[in-house]
Formats: sequence, structure tokens, C-alpha cells
Amino acid sequence: MSYRVTVPDREYFERNIPCRTACPIHTECGRYVQAIALGRDEEAYMLARAPNPFAYVLGRICAHPCEDACRRGKIDEPISICALKRYATDRHNLGAGHDPARRGQHLPERRGKRVAIVGAGVCGLTCAHDLALLGYTVEVFESAPVPGGMLYLGIPHFRLPREIIKMEVDHILGLGVTLHTRVTLGRDISLAELRSRFDAVMLATGLNKGRELSIPGAHLDGVFNGIDFLINVNLGYEVDLGRRVAVVGGGNVAIDVARSAIRVVQEPAWKSGSEESGAGGLQPALDAARMALRTGAERVCMVSLESREEMPAWKIEVDEAEREGITYENGWGPKAVLGENGKVTGLSVRRCISVFDEQRRFNPRFTEEEKVIECDSVILAIGQQADLSFLRGEDAVEVAPRGILKIDDNLMTTAPGVFAGGDVAFGPRVLVEAVANGHKAARSIHNHLNGQVKKSLLSRFRVFQDWQMPRGYLSTPRQAVPTLPLNRRIGIAEVELGFDEQQGRAEAARCLKCQVNTIFDGSKCILCNGCVDVCPESCLRLVDLVQVQGDERYRTLIEKALGATPGQLRPGQAGAIIKDEEKCIRCALCAQRCPTHAITMEALEQQEREVFE
Repeated sequence: MSYRVTVPDREYFERNIPCRTACPIHTECGRYVQAIALGRDEEAYMLARAPNPFAYVLGRICAHPCEDACRRGKIDEPISICALKRYATDRHNLGAGHDPARRGQHLPERRGKRVAIVGAGVCGLTCAHDLALLGYTVEVFESAPVPGGMLYLGIPHFRLPREIIKMEVDHILGLGVTLHTRVTLGRDISLAELRSRFDAVMLATGLNKGRELSIPGAHLDGVFNGIDFLINVNLGYEVDLGRRVAVVGGGNVAIDVARSAIRVVQEPAWKSGSEESGAGGLQPALDAARMALRTGAERVCMVSLESREEMPAWKIEVDEAEREGITYENGWGPKAVLGENGKVTGLSVRRCISVFDEQRRFNPRFTEEEKVIECDSVILAIGQQADLSFLRGEDAVEVAPRGILKIDDNLMTTAPGVFAGGDVAFGPRVLVEAVANGHKAARSIHNHLNGQVKKSLLSRFRVFQDWQMPRGYLSTPRQAVPTLPLNRRIGIAEVELGFDEQQGRAEAARCLKCQVNTIFDGSKCILCNGCVDVCPESCLRLVDLVQVQGDERYRTLIEKALGATPGQLRPGQAGAIIKDEEKCIRCALCAQRCPTHAITMEALEQQEREVFE
């Protein structure tokens, strides 16, 4: 048997922390989880907030790619990293002004450069946040009456309370960012005008149009676009759906549409007389609770091409929707909207037997089997697209074949000084990627305006003398996030309630602490096999070096240590301990067993510093 090995280096130890590697903004997920387990909640918040001006929001609705990568998931279930981020933020009463991340924060001197950002969503506001901290004068232009982009317009109240959005936005505006609402690019102001008034322009307009479906009856009264429906509901406008609703689509937006359709609707919370009032006009309306409630739809079914298992929506959202009474018609595709006297009466569907072809391209195949789903309204939630009607030929901004803006590696469009990020530049993305885009755009704009960014990476290994994992950490199951009882899920009531302290500490203690490594000192190892024998996960093995294969670095190591190439080694000449990192649970039994102290438990601690000039 042969083994392919890697000689550990800095990149190797970084890859050993898969949650951080998977996060688009490289959040120190494991470190804030571990801080929670130790009761250091303020430290946990600081770690979660450091790369993320929307930490409070993403603690509720992040797509958490970190959890998909979590090594604990290979044992039983991954750590609830997203829910623990919410725990860390909820432990601080930020609404009352206590935010340790901003303690002693001082704004830099103004640089004399002005930047316009179009779109007050996550990407645009993150870019505004960073540029303000760099000393730029930033103005944000938003076509909606409220800031937040699809946080406010697309995500239902029951998933993300509006006071959370307001709080995050207010913190960014507090850095000196000026917000203009109800200003639409291409109607109220042109891109050419922005370019003449500002030193740089950032386009973060998102995908604010729903895709159309060209089937008979799509024009009937009672056919709604999913994005338009969510925008109207979230701004508090009343939408008459009737008693029976069919939602076409199987993604997260379709789930939000369906779950919104069975809830109540509120009056607009943004009533304010001034376009410049920004987020400040929200709270009085919320406090007054001027709500006009009506009963939602009695029956909502989702029609998706995919099977239940293939639906792109998050499984937890699919399951919660079903608990709330939403039914699924999986494996069916819309053929026509039926109606009488110009009004929807039903949806004709046909059986779908496959959604993608052999090259994984969208190419659904149907059979002759058909049926009719009786309904009073049909909501189409089949995708989103960018509204680029603001572009003029003289703007010199090119559009990519996918209907999004063409950009280079620095997020600059084909027009000098005009940048783009988020969905309008990349297509549909999760929110944490929008934060990453905002950060990158700010640095690119800074460089474009003759700024400089100097990076330095400080790395060190910290040795633990008496390393121990928490008692029972392997036997503790993943903690279920508490939710609101079904009979109380009406209106805008938030469904997920978050961990209490006992649950938060227990869940955090499940972390495998991937940044801690078993470090082997070959000069002390006597190949006694004690570490191999004691390892409960069988992740260590003593092998003859003739069984080992590696890259050029491995070859160099062997030549330096033994004076021979790997191919010149003879059986029995030398041995080595090899390790399967995927299995290691950081129990430290190997270090405790080693008679020569050749094994230590150490953590690679890194800090990347950026100096902006």
C-alpha cells in the first residue's frame, strides 16, 4: 500500500481550518465559537464583527458556507456557526448604543475625494462603510424609499426584523455616509452626471427584476412576479391573492414568497416626509404600530420542476414551510395559466422527468401527463435579473452575455472609474459574498484614486502545555435552534428565536478547534507507535518511507534528512508517522502518550494587517 502525503506549511495549516477558508470574508468562525464556549461573549462578538458590518443580519440569514465545510459534519452534524453568530450579536444590546467594535473609533481626516454608490444593499453599504473609514466622502443613491436593498425589500419580516436592518444601516450612516432615497438611476439622475460630480462610481443595483415566463395566460389578473410580490408585501402594500395560491419555483425566493403568502400584511413602515431622512424615518412608524392586518391565503402550494430532494431551497426552509401548511407539487412544470373573464382560475402543469441534461445545463424534459391546480393567483418565482435600463451608449459600460455588468479582476467596468459588485456584476450570490464584494470594491476604488494598500501577515504558533477538549464534546448533539410555535406564526413575528445561554454554550463546545494542530518533532520521535495505538479515531499510522509518495517539497525534505532521494530508499531504512487530518478530533491523547514529548498541541495564529495610504 502507498500513501500520498503533504509536507505541512502555512497554507496547509490554513486549509486545516475549513470554516474560515470557506467563508468569503474569512471570518474567524472557529475562534468566535470557541470564545462563546468559554463565556467570552464580547470577544466572540468582536471576532464575528471584525470583517463584517452586517454581522447582526448575517447571524440570522447567512447561507453559512462555513457550516458546509465544518469537519464536525463528518462525525455527526456541523456546528451551528450561523446561529452562534446570532448568539454573539444578541448578547449585546446594540440598539442602546453599546457596540464594542466601535468603542474609541475615530474617523480619519477627509481625503478630498468623493465616491457615489448606487444601491443601498449589502454590497453597496459595505463598500460605503469601508470607504468612509478610509476618509472618503461617500454618497449612496437608492431608488427605494428605504435603505437595505433586498434585505428590506426581498427578505420577509418573519426571517429578518426591520429594526435589525435599521440598526446596521444606521451604524454605517453614522460614519458620515450620506444617503439619498427615492432616487432612481436613469430617471432622477444619470450615470454621466454621477461621473461628472464624483471621482468614482460604484454600481451595486442588484437583481431587482423577476424573470418572466412565456406561457399562455401569463397576462391574466392574478399572476404576480415573485420579486414584485415580496417588495410590495415588505413595504406594507396590500396584495389581494385570493384564497388559493400557486407559487412556481423551488428556490429560497419561492419559499419566502410562499411563506409570506400565508401571513398578514402591514402598512408601510417607511412613511417619512424627507428623502434624506435615511433609516431614521423607520422607527416612529414601527413604534406607532400602524398596521392594517388581513388574513393571508388559505392554501398555498409550491410547484417546482425539481423533486423534493433536488429543490435548490435550503432544506430547513422547505421543512419549515411544510410545517406552516404549505404543500408541494414536485416534478411538475407550468404549461399555462387558466382563467375566466380575465381572472386566474387555475394552473395547468405537466410532469417533469428531468431538469438538467448530461452536461448539467438547464434543459427540462416533460411527459404527456398533465393536471390542473385550481388557484386564485399564481406567483412566478423562477429567478431574478438585472434592470440595466439606466445605461446609455455614451456611458461605455459593457454588458456581459449573462445580462450582468462586465467587470475586470478589480471590479472595474469597461468605463474608467466606474466599478460594480454584488449580483449586478456576478449574478445571484449569497449575502456574505456581497459583503466580500463590498470590501474588494472599496479597496479597488482606493487604489484607483491613487491610494496604496500595504499588507503584512503576522504568523506564530502558540504552544499549549496542558491541552484538553471540553468534557463530553463528542457526545453532545447539535442543538436545535428554538422556533416560534406554529399557532403564533402570524404577521411579522420572527420565527427563529435564537439560542439561550445554555444552548449556545453547549453548541459552541462541540467545536473541534481545527486551528489547533498536533505538531511532530522528528528529532525526538523514536517511532514507538504509542501515538498510533492510543488514537481513538485511527488517524495516525506508522509506515515505512518506501510506501510514501509526495511532491517536490517532500523530495527535498527526504534528501536533506536522509541524503537520498525517495526512490533510493530501501525497505526498513526509515519510517514516519503520517496523519489523516480529516479524522483528528484534537483530543491530545497522542501528545499525552508520547514518552519523548515529540508531539505538542499548537495553534497557528495569524493576523493580516492592512495599512492604507
